[in-house]
Amino acid sequence: MISVDIEKIKGRIIINKVKQMGVGMLFLLSWLQVLMPTTLVAGEMSSTAVTTEDNRLADGGYIELGVSAFAVNKIDARQIDHIPVQPSLLFSGVYQYKGLFVEAIHQSQDGVNLGVNIWNSEHWSLDILAANLQSSKQRSEEVEVSMLNEAGRDTYLMSEDSLFIGAGFRATRYWDDNYVFQYQIVSDYFDDQGILSSARLGKSWQVHNWNFHVLGRVEYYSATLSRYLYGISTEEATERFPEYQPGSAFNYGLEVGVAYPLSESLVFRSMYRFKVLSNEITDSPFSLAEQMSFFNVSVSYVF
Repeated sequence: MISVDIEKIKGRIIINKVKQMGVGMLFLLSWLQVLMPTTLVAGEMSSTAVTTEDNRLADGGYIELGVSAFAVNKIDARQIDHIPVQPSLLFSGVYQYKGLFVEAIHQSQDGVNLGVNIWNSEHWSLDILAANLQSSKQRSEEVEVSMLNEAGRDTYLMSEDSLFIGAGFRATRYWDDNYVFQYQIVSDYFDDQGILSSARLGKSWQVHNWNFHVLGRVEYYSATLSRYLYGISTEEATERFPEYQPGSAFNYGLEVGVAYPLSESLVFRSMYRFKVLSNEITDSPFSLAEQMSFFNVSVSYVF
């Protein structure tokens, strides 16, 4: 199952104490993950348990509880409740059974995934994603924009929190025990938001009990998705938020991190993520920054 395997590049510790859990509990964890604070249009794959190529199809999973603190810059005018540094509860879980899987991983750029593994070889694995859930933005469909004044349209454009729910596939390529490449593409079927795709290459290595990782990522938004998130129509436009129609966008990111086992089941992690945003996004009236910077530290217990 891919998201667990890809975490080998995230430097996670191999937890031998992996227990069987009920699917119902993991669905609850999935929704808790969606409700936890995240950056705009959620954003990576972060796991506490890592499997090897030999046992990546094994049935089972883990549950993780802990605390974390993260710091992130404000990149969007609609982030009206933004706090630069804040604590967070950590809820995480992964479970798979005969190829079926559920993934809800804390501070993941991939959101919550439900899917099935359909093919494996020594170096490749292919998954069908039946549901990929990520945080998004949505403007109220109950509002008649033409009836609003300037101030009303400004308020309307601040949007409401919503979900991107997509389906698609992901393919993963393994080299040795330390390199992983993954490509994922999903199309939203919840609100026709468009296509979101990503490609990433990572490496992990161990120094004594410290597990390090580095991960490079290229992210693609279709023109439909870019306009859904960052566009402003003629009818919606105001002096503060003028009309804007972006095209497709590419974002580029780099992540480095480290994990250290404090005990058999207690894990410390630290991670820094940097993303360069596309001009199609930064030229939007909503945009406040050209890059996103994210730092996270956590301590968690793995059951």
